[in-house]
Amino acid sequence: YIRHFGGLQRVVGLLSGRHVVVVGAGPSLDEELRALKKYGDRRELAVIAADMALRPLVKQGIRPAFVISCEATPTGFFDGIETASMHLLAFSCMAHSTLRAWRGDVSFYNWMLRGELYDELWRDAGEDLGFVATGSIVTTQAVSLALGCPVGTLAMAGNDLAFYRSFYLRGTLRHARYVEACDRFAAPETLEFTAIRRAREYVIDRNGRTYFTNGQFLAAKMWLEDLLPRQSLPIIDSSEPGCSERAVRKARLEEHLRLLDRRRRR
Repeated sequence: YIRHFGGLQRVVGLLSGRHVVVVGAGPSLDEELRALKKYGDRRELAVIAADMALRPLVKQGIRPAFVISCEATPTGFFDGIETASMHLLAFSCMAHSTLRAWRGDVSFYNWMLRGELYDELWRDAGEDLGFVATGSIVTTQAVSLALGCPVGTLAMAGNDLAFYRSFYLRGTLRHARYVEACDRFAAPETLEFTAIRRAREYVIDRNGRTYFTNGQFLAAKMWLEDLLPRQSLPIIDSSEPGCSERAVRKARLEEHLRLLDRRRRR
């Protein structure tokens, strides 16, 4: 697979000059589906969806140009989904069983991590694939990849990095597990809220509301909030709570994507 498809060199050209939207699977994505459906087919726009977000997007008729995955354990993200028209950005150590369900184009990448174990993995995969920095979750890798290309603007949606009543958007593979495991004594919402209580390691206060997060999400939040203010291109975040307004401009996705309409009229 890796030798057949190759690395990120082609992706740089595909993203250059385009307005990139990185889409995570957080519950706040539900508020942005209308904008993605309205603008998703525009040539100037490139949507990079996290693997977990793909299923609910496709269900709403939204087919992202790119999907990114770094999942090393077998997971049915792509089962039953027609992926021939989409381009997968795949971590070089991604689970092969998950990869085999993909029918579209693929570009592989390594992580920008060094050490005896990592160096051996990158040599086996091929150091010419390209390296992407990671802030502990897959959406940070999508952001890193986009910022490594000469893109026009960058937006983030559904990259919530914390939770309030639910972990993920309804329709995701993770949410489906709660539905499958429910019984007359425990509804899906009960099972999910139990999982949330167990994962409450840190507290985030934002605009009068209290959110909870875990170590992995908090690490990603801190990583992004260090990286994004140092960039020169326009960046917005519509996620809730997502990154702090001290680090990035908070705006709804449709408000941001209206720039495509203005440019078309010129």
